[in-house]
Amino acid sequence: MPIGVFYTNVPDKDVPENFEVNLSKILAEILSKPLERILINVIPGQRMAYGGTSEPACWLNLWSIGVFDKERNPNYATKLYPFITESLGIKSEKIVLLFHPIEAYQKAMPS
Repeated sequence: MPIGVFYTNVPDKDVPENFEVNLSKILAEILSKPLERILINVIPGQRMAYGGTSEPACWLNLWSIGVFDKERNPNYATKLYPFITESLGIKSEKIVLLFHPIEAYQKAMPS
């Protein structure tokens, strides 16, 4: 059950209409998780500075069960950076990805 919160200073009007759906699809693919179990919340238009500037930036907090570790995380990042850059025009050095492993007992949803 991956859950993600995507924050960006890109205005809502500049975020593609299906960005959250397409992000869900790429996460399902790279994490090998069922699409119907992925929850993504996109929060555009945030007041955000990264590296001392307010040029386009973002950060994704992503929680999931059994998929995050130091060996696999870099592979996820190399697949997410191009998607975010192409979709929103954010340079890779202005993208922050935070992967949070959780345990199965922490979820509460119908089986």
